Amino acid sequence: MNLRLTLAALLLGSALPALEYAHKPADPQPTGWPLTAEESAFIAKPEYERRPGRENNQHLPQLWPAVPSAGTWGGTSWVDTHAKLVTYVQANPGPCDVLLVGDSITQQWGSPLDKGVLNAAWLKAFPDAKTINIGIGGDKAQNVLWRLDHGGVDGLKPKAIVLMIGNNNMFFTPETGVAAAAQGVKACLANLREKFPEADVVVAKILPCHAPKARFYEDILLTNAEIDKLNLGADPKVKLLDLTKDFLNEDGTIKKELFTPDNIHLSLAGYEVYATRLKPLLDATLGGKGLGSAVVIPKKETSTKPGSAPEAKPSTPEGPTPKSADGKSLLYPYTPYNEGKLDPQLTGWPLTEAEMAWANKDEYTRKPGHEIKKHLPEMWFVTPTAGRWRGKDATYGNVWLAHHATNIANVKAAGAIDVALIGDSITQGWGGGFDGTPFNTAWQKYFSGLKAVNLGIGGDRMEHILWRLDHGALDGASPKVIVLKIGVNNAPLIQGNGVPVSAAAHGIRLCVENLRLRCPQSQIIVVKILPAFDPSKEVGAKVREVNVALDALKLDADPRVRVIDVAADFTHADGSLKSELYSDKYLHLNLAGYEVFAAKLKVAVDAALKR
Repeated sequence: MNLRLTLAALLLGSALPALEYAHKPADPQPTGWPLTAEESAFIAKPEYERRPGRENNQHLPQLWPAVPSAGTWGGTSWVDTHAKLVTYVQANPGPCDVLLVGDSITQQWGSPLDKGVLNAAWLKAFPDAKTINIGIGGDKAQNVLWRLDHGGVDGLKPKAIVLMIGNNNMFFTPETGVAAAAQGVKACLANLREKFPEADVVVAKILPCHAPKARFYEDILLTNAEIDKLNLGADPKVKLLDLTKDFLNEDGTIKKELFTPDNIHLSLAGYEVYATRLKPLLDATLGGKGLGSAVVIPKKETSTKPGSAPEAKPSTPEGPTPKSADGKSLLYPYTPYNEGKLDPQLTGWPLTEAEMAWANKDEYTRKPGHEIKKHLPEMWFVTPTAGRWRGKDATYGNVWLAHHATNIANVKAAGAIDVALIGDSITQGWGGGFDGTPFNTAWQKYFSGLKAVNLGIGGDRMEHILWRLDHGALDGASPKVIVLKIGVNNAPLIQGNGVPVSAAAHGIRLCVENLRLRCPQSQIIVVKILPAFDPSKEVGAKVREVNVALDALKLDADPRVRVIDVAADFTHADGSLKSELYSDKYLHLNLAGYEVFAAKLKVAVDAALKR
């Protein structure tokens, strides 16, 4: 909690608690200026490492906009810019007419960071107003919050404040959702009302930019609608200013003459429109009439997490996963997926044009919850999704789809199959797959008499395997043995994005159930995730945790499924990796590693072939 007393509390002589954020900031110095050496070192870290929840390995994107965080431009340039503004504010203490707070659109009213001269539109509308501008280009709501708490406005006594913030939060709405972006605006307002309870505040809603159907454009409109729901204007000291209609044509396109060529920032004509709409509001305040009569003390922010994702369902429900009515696929935990709301073609190959267009979108836009602006990481690994590689393929657009198509062709050409390998790059590394390389010498040494096909694709995760199985990967095939090895690429998302470990184990279980659905006569060997990264740290530890969670599922209770664990063959007694078995020392195997893997796998394959 911020330990300062509110200015309002001091005025009223009561010890009201200071503004509480929805999540306690992780900073060692949550308020004040100058910074301690410890705080300077903390904010020198990349901003993503300082996000709410990162301190205990949780991914809480719905809280990012409303919890203070220093910005970063690389090195110390952002905090150096803030320091310049602090110096400017300290040189102009006491009463002022207008305080401008925001990002580059605010900065370009005229800033001490630039020439220090207010632009012609401002000077025309407010020629006699003492104006302090603390806008910083690129700022998000959370950056403004940090600046307000670290000397950015200390010593000022503004009559009126103009806040415009949120445009740069649109870069992150695919993860945070638009409601969270609106909460960031609300938090900035609450901070300003706490510090300056006697000032009138104009909250300018986010200006439109780009063009209709562009994500930024649409998310700005949605965020502004969420701001409306917050009823900020119920406070008589606050006025909400909506400039949307002033900057859009009747067909929804932006009025180009009001913007610079980037279709984001304003031209002088744009600032004149903005100033014209601001003038009656600020004139009322500066003339003593004000926006309202009562001094309203902002309510204390609670620890509720606005805009948060719904509670995750249990990741590993009891009993087998139900099947669709036609029996062609599993019914996945995320119901909208099964209803076709996420994927226009749930099963089958070849793909329709609509499906190819869908699979060519950035993968993060196809994650469960994106369609409702929610962050649902617990559903990522258990919901099928096509992968996407950079680069374009002439036929499929997506190179990953082209590799999948080649694998399908290889399966069809093989006829009767003894062993089918399916997985990620470690599986692909056996050879014999889409890239045309022959099986490596370790495979040939141990499995030379067997007809094998390799469906491994580098970078694949569980959700990609599910999609491939539902889209023709083994259609018409009945391998005697299927070897599934998947999960190492899921581990970084557990660490970095807060996907539950149980969801990863559930994803592997779904892959096994999918294989049993499509190849009911096949024996299935599940290879637990090979040790990778540094097993004593973060991502490497997640690999171990998933394997433990997988044990609890007892997949080998099915007589056609066998689970094998090769961890002991790839680690020393202290748990560290036998780096001599890895080509890159931490993830991919070299030939010696495949020799060890092949020897272990042969025992399992031979046993499966005898069943």
